[in-house]
Amino acid sequence: MASTRKQEISEETRRRLVAAATELAAERGATAMSIQAVAELSGISRGSVAWHFGSKDGLIRAVVEESFQWALTQLRDNLAAATEQGVAALIEANFAIMSQPEARIFATILLEATSKDSPVRDTYAEQYRTLRRYYADYLRSVSAPVADPDAVAVALLGGTLGINIQHRLDPDHVDRRAAVTALETVYARALTKTHTGTEDPD
Repeated sequence: MASTRKQEISEETRRRLVAAATELAAERGATAMSIQAVAELSGISRGSVAWHFGSKDGLIRAVVEESFQWALTQLRDNLAAATEQGVAALIEANFAIMSQPEARIFATILLEATSKDSPVRDTYAEQYRTLRRYYADYLRSVSAPVADPDAVAVALLGGTLGINIQHRLDPDHVDRRAAVTALETVYARALTKTHTGTEDPD
């Protein structure tokens, strides 16, 4: 019983550290986030970071992993609740996720993750591979599957990510809802042409 309670406390400590680090990294970026700030926000000593994650880099990797796991769970739930399945449902499911405050972390640390010497580059890339595989597998499973689900998965992630980055940079002038609707229209017309071999008359 004592061991179980100790494990529960350890898991709660870890959860609070990751939550605090995620909030700070979403606002300031991973580079600017400090262990001291994480300790202050979480109410947990700085030494606990080393105990649970080894270093600040280890903590940031945990933030990336858990953020993507959260997004993937949300994506699955949104798609399961969708009335129709297909590319539009996938775009809408992504839009629903990116509209939530928790999703700010993806755009904030993306540029840091693309740097060759970034401590989160490999973790970020691996999590994106997992997400792309999920997209591609979903596109293979729908009643009207796309011709090249792997390529479409890359394109869809790129399009939705681009919309969200632009919205983050210029929220007063980027209508994310309108952009997502436009993206759905583009894909609907392109896939109609692909499936029928003709242009969409509209």
